[in-house]
Amino acid sequence: MIKTTGPGPGSGYEERRTRELRRWKLRANSFLFGAFVVFLVSHFLGSDSGINGFIRAASEAALIGGIADWFAVTALFRHPLGIPIPHTALIPKSKDEIGTGLAQFVQQNFLDPANLRQWIENADIATRLGSWLVQPEHAALAARRSIETGATLAQTMDDERVAALITETSLDWLRQTSVTPLISLVMDTWLKGGHVDDSIAVALRGIDLVVKENRVFLRNNFARGEPWWLPEWAGERIFDRMVASFHVLVDEVVADPHHPIRRDLERMLTQMADDLRNSAELAARIEETKLRLLDSPDLAAAIGAQWEVVHESLQRSADAPGSDVERRLTELIQWWGGRVLADRHLRNRLDNWIAQAAERLAQQWDDEVIGLIETTVERWDPSEISHRLELQLGQDLQFVRINGTVVGALVGVGIHALLLLTA
Repeated sequence: MIKTTGPGPGSGYEERRTRELRRWKLRANSFLFGAFVVFLVSHFLGSDSGINGFIRAASEAALIGGIADWFAVTALFRHPLGIPIPHTALIPKSKDEIGTGLAQFVQQNFLDPANLRQWIENADIATRLGSWLVQPEHAALAARRSIETGATLAQTMDDERVAALITETSLDWLRQTSVTPLISLVMDTWLKGGHVDDSIAVALRGIDLVVKENRVFLRNNFARGEPWWLPEWAGERIFDRMVASFHVLVDEVVADPHHPIRRDLERMLTQMADDLRNSAELAARIEETKLRLLDSPDLAAAIGAQWEVVHESLQRSADAPGSDVERRLTELIQWWGGRVLADRHLRNRLDNWIAQAAERLAQQWDDEVIGLIETTVERWDPSEISHRLELQLGQDLQFVRINGTVVGALVGVGIHALLLLTA
């Protein structure tokens, strides 16, 4: 009785292959039985001359060829007729050797770095990936699976350790990275982008609002600096006049794009950008200030808290399909797929990276793969692997039996004719 556990596909596939194997066995046995019947009839109901001689020779050779091929095919999987003849039941006896040979075949032909690279280059994986991701439904699926995977991985991590790692890595990077060139780049981009006037207007309006909302605080501070002999009402009037004049000045500067104060501010900002590029002293002061800020416990806590934000965002997105994060990620993935299709250089880089990764994996894990194949085959039951292989190869092997019967008959006819010619 064949076990239901072990190597091979599901029961439906096995049942179909079993039916096909039985059908082909019946055909092969029918040819052999037919040769046997013809052999009996030709020997007991006819002479060995004329046409009957050819029929007799054909049936004899067909019977011999059919039985020989039946024996050879059967001997691969079991002992013919249950008799333990030497060198039969080859597959069950050689199961471990088959596993070793299969492992070596896989190693030499499938895990060879050169073969892997050639296959990947011919497969054009980057183009296939881009074509798949550019489809909206596929991009949405990739985004959904990415979020679910990210959320699952986040749940398995120690939040405190991850937060500490992010904090240490970020602070170390900031300590080793000069921020002055970055500030200079941002400032140059801002100045050249034509947004200086708007930024100045916004900044002045913000200062004006701060003055209005903190009038009482500013008045009290002004009063503390008044001379003792100045009457309170006079100090109040002076302060009001100063505040009113400041509001008027802000309105004038904001309303007039060519106001002198605007131009002075623009020149000051331009000079500051130039100093950021060229002043070693300013760069040193900025770096010194940066290092002092990086020593602040509050900054470290703020950086570490970002992991909690990311973790919660991933979990919310995983629990709520169609979230804003998922929608944006879908758009990003779809855009990237289109870029891959449009950029041949990027496709070549991706294919090369995939090929290099496959080569490294093949070199690093080939022994493990070989060991997995060998140990898996070793665990299989000998009768089970014999049954599985017979299901896979049996149809072709039964056809070999049919061919052996037919070819044997033709050879018998040829030999008989040759004997007649040489008699």
